[in-house]
Amino acid sequence: MFSNKTDRKRFFIIDGYALLYRTHFALIRNPLITSYGLHTSALFGFANQVLKLIRSEKPDYIACAFDSKEKTFRHDMYKEYKANRPPMPEELQIQLPHLWEMLEVMNLPVLKKPGVEADDIIGTLAVQAEKEGLDTYIVSGDKDFMQLMNNHIFLYAPSTRKSPDPIIYDPAKVEEKWGVPPEKIIDLLGLMGDSSDNVPGVAGVGEKTAVKLIKAYGSLEGALENADKVTNKRAHNGLKDGVENALLSKELVTILTDVELSSGVSEFEKREMDLDACAEKFTELEFHALIKQLATEPNFEAMKEKQDVEKDYKTILTEKKLDALVKKLKKSKRFSIDLETTSVQPMEADIVGLSFSNKADSGWYIPIQYLEKEKNNFGDDDLFVVLEKLKSVLEDDSILKTGQDIKYDALILRRFGVTLKGIEFDTMIAAHLLNPAARSLKLNTLSLEHLNYEMVPIEELIGKGRNLITMDQVPFEKASFYAIEDADIAFQLTELFETRLKEAELYEFFSTIEIPLIPVLLEMEYEGTFVDSVLLKEMSEEIGKKLDGLISDIHHLAGTEFNINSTQQLANILFDILELPQIKKRSTAEDVLKKL
Repeated sequence: MFSNKTDRKRFFIIDGYALLYRTHFALIRNPLITSYGLHTSALFGFANQVLKLIRSEKPDYIACAFDSKEKTFRHDMYKEYKANRPPMPEELQIQLPHLWEMLEVMNLPVLKKPGVEADDIIGTLAVQAEKEGLDTYIVSGDKDFMQLMNNHIFLYAPSTRKSPDPIIYDPAKVEEKWGVPPEKIIDLLGLMGDSSDNVPGVAGVGEKTAVKLIKAYGSLEGALENADKVTNKRAHNGLKDGVENALLSKELVTILTDVELSSGVSEFEKREMDLDACAEKFTELEFHALIKQLATEPNFEAMKEKQDVEKDYKTILTEKKLDALVKKLKKSKRFSIDLETTSVQPMEADIVGLSFSNKADSGWYIPIQYLEKEKNNFGDDDLFVVLEKLKSVLEDDSILKTGQDIKYDALILRRFGVTLKGIEFDTMIAAHLLNPAARSLKLNTLSLEHLNYEMVPIEELIGKGRNLITMDQVPFEKASFYAIEDADIAFQLTELFETRLKEAELYEFFSTIEIPLIPVLLEMEYEGTFVDSVLLKEMSEEIGKKLDGLISDIHHLAGTEFNINSTQQLANILFDILELPQIKKRSTAEDVLKKL
């Protein structure tokens, strides 16, 4: 949250397409795609940023401004305006109908006007809001807006991976970044141009030179009038020959603040979201993480009903109850199994407990190791006794077993003398077949996505980072609920995924290829593979020597030593020392290096 707030109410205006593009390309390497093939990266990122904004900043007024399809007065002035921009990617275009629906259920007003850019709508609203006593925050990363900054109009650049907190630009921060105050930004952009909008600027004048010219002569016009005094030859020639382009560029980058709009600032007072409609839309788009965010809202009921279902979870602490459980499992046609262990490495893990479920919202947990354990519950050796009693059930291939990554559990049991038979289903494999593009196949993710149920996070039990503990150090009541929940959710997902696999005509492949492969892979992992460590070490040393030789050759060609892994140092060598031509503004990308 911005700490330097005034007592004035605050108006947040979102630069719609800027945020949409930004979130689309932020996930371009690992896009979000629904199970039915719809790209949703931009939609998810947009909604996530807006929800984060509303939650952290609590705006009094809010609106989203978008460009219209029609050309603007800037295109009439300069036909090449934005001509270098590629068309909107197809996978982004198909998200637009969903965007409008999403904004509607989120109760976010949308502003568009034929022939008017979003920048001019935003500029007009910002100035109007200031006159009406509001502080305005323009939600965008576009530097053009910095020309509007004053004590009541700010630029709110949303968070990114590199900058987890939003950056707020006021007049001082604008000058700190660009070297000129907000009122001189149009002079700066007019001189240096703007490649993103194809604004020509003045040939031979870059950012640093433009700042020097403004400081020396006060404005773009001042620099043009004093071109003869400019000693920089390229800038001198550019100013002398580019008067028309310079004045045109300044006009192109100047944001209008007097556009006639059909709605006034008072109409954009923040309204509550339609939480049920939001949940429905987010479910359609498979935004389960966002539904989880909505669940924190006091009026949101969609998840509460599911969370409030009474659980029939039982902890087994006596031999009598253990015998009764074995009898129940023997009568089951199918049950899920899940082990709690001390390691994610199956060949190293010790068993902390075993959980089972054969019906939704029910299950059992047999604790073996736990924090407050003072004596054995089942005999001289709890684990031995428990496995001996369960062995007949676990090795009965007529009783079907399912689980989440069941190979992991089966491999650990194999190490302790039990061969798990009757493996019929694996929810993780099924989830992958149903949606190969899924970003996560974790059980808690699948539960949220497909059952609309939020599981207990493992971090609540074992912590994280330096405070991480193992499951055997967790109190058994906490471990019991968590463990049974794992088995319960795996059982529920099994029934759901089985139906969906059949509907998708994938069940035969799943049951005849994927599932029979589990015991094969398990045995391979159990037996292991011999590795010639001596040969691998020799290969490593040989390749290391070759790399050292190549680095030495590079340093020799460069005439100096530098870090070849540093793109900045490499760019300095290529373009400043060796003076090679710049293809993409000092880029050292692979395609550029090949051309060089």
